[in-house]
Amino acid sequence: MKNFRKLAIVVVIVALMVMMLPAAFAFADEGTVVIFHTNDIHGRAEGAAPVDKDGNPVESGAIGYARYKTIIEEEKALGHKVLVLDAGDTVHGTNFATLSNGESIIELMNMVGIDAMTCGNHEFNYGPERLKELEGMANFPIMGANITKEDKSSFFEANHKIFEVEDLDIAVIGVTTPETKVKADPRYTEGLSFGAGPTEDDLDAIVQGVQAKIDAVEDDVDCVVLLVHLGVDKESAIRSDLMIPKLKDVDLVIDGHSHTTFDEGTVIKDADGSDVLLVQTGSYFENIGKVTLTFEDDELKSKEAALIKFADVRDKEGDAEVQKKIDDFNKANDEVLKKVIGQTATELDGEREHVRAGETNLGNLITESILKASGADVVLTNGGGIRASIPAGEITMGDAMTVLPFGNLVTVIKVSGQDIIDALAFGSKSYPEPAGGFPHVAGMTFKIVTDAEGKFSKIDEVTVGGQPIDPTKEYTLATNDFLASGGDGYEMFGGKEQVTLLGLMLDIFVDEIKTLSKDGAFTVEVDGRLTIGPETADEPEPTPTTAPKPTTKPEPVTEPTTEDVSLPTTTVDEETPEKGSYTIYILIGIGAVLLVIAIVAFVVHRRQK
Repeated sequence: MKNFRKLAIVVVIVALMVMMLPAAFAFADEGTVVIFHTNDIHGRAEGAAPVDKDGNPVESGAIGYARYKTIIEEEKALGHKVLVLDAGDTVHGTNFATLSNGESIIELMNMVGIDAMTCGNHEFNYGPERLKELEGMANFPIMGANITKEDKSSFFEANHKIFEVEDLDIAVIGVTTPETKVKADPRYTEGLSFGAGPTEDDLDAIVQGVQAKIDAVEDDVDCVVLLVHLGVDKESAIRSDLMIPKLKDVDLVIDGHSHTTFDEGTVIKDADGSDVLLVQTGSYFENIGKVTLTFEDDELKSKEAALIKFADVRDKEGDAEVQKKIDDFNKANDEVLKKVIGQTATELDGEREHVRAGETNLGNLITESILKASGADVVLTNGGGIRASIPAGEITMGDAMTVLPFGNLVTVIKVSGQDIIDALAFGSKSYPEPAGGFPHVAGMTFKIVTDAEGKFSKIDEVTVGGQPIDPTKEYTLATNDFLASGGDGYEMFGGKEQVTLLGLMLDIFVDEIKTLSKDGAFTVEVDGRLTIGPETADEPEPTPTTAPKPTTKPEPVTEPTTEDVSLPTTTVDEETPEKGSYTIYILIGIGAVLLVIAIVAFVVHRRQK
């Protein structure tokens, strides 16, 4: 009897131990690392208001650095290991950023706790010397492993960093798009190589260099992360979805540049057939990316991507210190906004009803400034981007920013004469009704032919440089980056080859005002580059210019929309997550069975007794 009792006790203890094993698994540190990531913030440091002027919840907008700091600290408070990464195009793009030449953004990134950043093409917008100064201000590395100087030395001080996250080692390697050569002022990248061959479009060449960087660290770390500014635009010769299949030993690619939104990331096979998770958050701080990496015995077992959207965190209180710093910068900026930059002898007409339905002197001033700065054959911009008039007298920086508040960049693209004709027809199709897409031009003239009711009929008498336009000829056209992406319905511009990407439209406008004001107040007039009227009997056969089919693009000027791509969206696990769950269930079941057997045996034995 005593032996039976001992045996029963042993069985009960074994059963309880087996049942407790799942708890041991549950409480064991599996090595979970959370990576927050952003890309293409373009200077949107300030968080958007959670509600509109009528008190209705706002569904999209910039999350901002104050909210971001709160989100990061809340995650750390849960006991999670956190890395915070940025994939570039961050320090330029708004007045908040450019008034300090990027310093305001770097200070906020320091306060938030950014761990590493990859250089985007727009980081070069202030020039290479200023970029190096910003690198020195940052408490984190700004990286571009593929950027070298003429002597083959690295442009940046550090191009990768190994982060020791408790007992895990995670390597982060930065890669910058070779398109920087044409998508920033070309003067700013003279003497620099981006590792993609003589013409900076050799995918195999840049892959070879990136793989060498991976090979140098792969044996010493538990995870390799590429932090890249490459994008997935189909017109790009070098992009992330083409590079990944040629690489080995990469676990995660955090991307930027194409303003693409992957809600849960997308999975691409590498050269060995292993799954690589590719993530990107869109643009303008409307989302924050969150990747959760799970390790067991220092081996990466799963990786899961998600987006934190503005609507998810709009009511979250921002960090007080970060918000104070933003407010301080805004107060300092107010002094800049009051600075006088020029003087006009006449009112510069930017009234909404005028710029959206005809030629104005302010529209001419803006387009002529772009023509001079770009050297393009023609300029076309939309009237909806001109937001205010400037009265006669002194012109302040604040006046200029009120006229052009959107932070658009100027880009030069290659188009055909027919593309120009179609664009003029499309932008004018609503005349005489005001429309945000109404074209303001330089370097060319055109006529809106009206019907008997005074409404738009067609476009005629288009000239470029004083000569009739040739529909089959190739021209260079300067416009804002919004229209160049097909915005406002200008789909004929979407996907065109880019010649160069200049700086802010605002900066170009301000420089022209300063130049014209050197000898005192200047005057700009409406010069008849646009004429409007019925078709005359003696006009030659008109160029066929019926308006293209209207699109459903919104009228107001906004930033470029998210680029659509045909990549699948999913999450990836190195092992099926449920496998561990099955093991736990089996252990619980075995323990339960042993416990029942022990209890039944004990009861039977008592009855027999």
